[in-house]
Formats: sequence, C-alpha cells, structure tokens
Amino acid sequence: KDCFRFGRDVVVPSAVLPVDAARLKAFNRAQEDRQLLACFHGEHAKTKTRDDVAQGYREVNETVRLAVLKHFEDKPETSVGGPHMGYSFFMGNSHFCLIPKGRGFWTVRLYEAFYSGCIPVLLSDSYALPFQTWLDWSKFSLKWPMERVGDGLYEHLKMLVAEQWDVVEALHTGVREAACWFDYHAPESGSCSPYLGLMRELAARTDRGDSKVGVDSSGPKLQR
Repeated sequence: KDCFRFGRDVVVPSAVLPVDAARLKAFNRAQEDRQLLACFHGEHAKTKTRDDVAQGYREVNETVRLAVLKHFEDKPETSVGGPHMGYSFFMGNSHFCLIPKGRGFWTVRLYEAFYSGCIPVLLSDSYALPFQTWLDWSKFSLKWPMERVGDGLYEHLKMLVAEQWDVVEALHTGVREAACWFDYHAPESGSCSPYLGLMRELAARTDRGDSKVGVDSSGPKLQR
C-alpha cells in the first residue's frame, strides 16, 4: 500500500556510490557525439543472474521492465538487456535512458542518469519525484505510461532525435543544469545540491523559522 502523503512527506533522492558516480561522469559524452538512441540494463522478473532477485520482481508483479526488453531489445541504436559491465558507457553514449520502476516505485537508475548526462524517460506511473513542487521535471525528463511502453515509445524517441533536435538539445541542457540537485558528492556548491533541496523541502513543511536555513525566492542558503 502506498503511504506517501504529497505535500507532507519528503522524497529523498537516492545517492549513487562515489565510484559509480565517477565512472558515469567519465563516460558522459557531449550530446552531439552520442551514438545510441536509448538504453536500459538491469534486473527483472526473468533475470538469470540470481533466482532470489527474479523471484522478488515476480512477487511484486513487476512487468514494465519485461515490456522494455520485449519492445526495445532488438531495435536499432539501442542497448537494452540484463545487467552489463558496460552499462555506464551505454548511458553516457545514449540520448535517452529508460527508467522503469524497480520492485518499488523508484530506482537508482534515475539518479545515475544525471551523472551520465542522459535524458531520463520515466516509466513509473506512481513515482513521486523529488523536489517536484519547485523543480520543473518536464525541462529535463520525459514521462511515458507504463502500460504503453510498446505503443510508440521507441518511435517517439526516434522522431525527437531525427525531427526535433532542438527539443533534445533543450532536454540535455536541462539535465546538465538539474544534475547538481542530485549530486551528493559536490556539497561545496552553495546554491544547488541535494542537501539544500532537502532543507528547502523541510522548511516548506514547518510554520516556524529555522536558524540554519533561510528561504527566499531562490531557495535556502547554507549558513557557514
């Protein structure tokens, strides 16, 4: 049962391990140099890596990842499948990263996309996004209904790259500009970090002032 209360509960962005973040950044290519349309590699209900992991996906009736594999695995200019050692390279070489829900509503794949400069395509209908009351996710991500993965998603992404490159460029720019809100490894930023984002969320949920957080139109300021 979903117990999340919008406007009261706070969505905490998942952290990416420093070694993984560094690897994703290393493979982050300029948008004009990316050769793949889309990618996804991860566990699913039919994964062969571990029986207990596959069973976990079956128990929650997770089907969107299987749909991604079915409709994208053999498509040109994509890299889709189970876990792969080259996943960081594929993300950094793709315009779009498919982000299907995991065993819960969320997945760390979303936050990995920001390190790789890859435009997230959200495939989780019930996921409450972090900072969504003041961060415009439509400027750096796409959302597609889970049940319609096979209903024109590949064609839509291909059309954007082929016919609406200005839209793709704007989304790439949005990813670069929003990435600092999810980067726990750069706390020296005084104006954009997940720490400041969380303080802003908490400050908005209390009627009293906080001596360590000042909130104005540009968000909280870190007191040093």
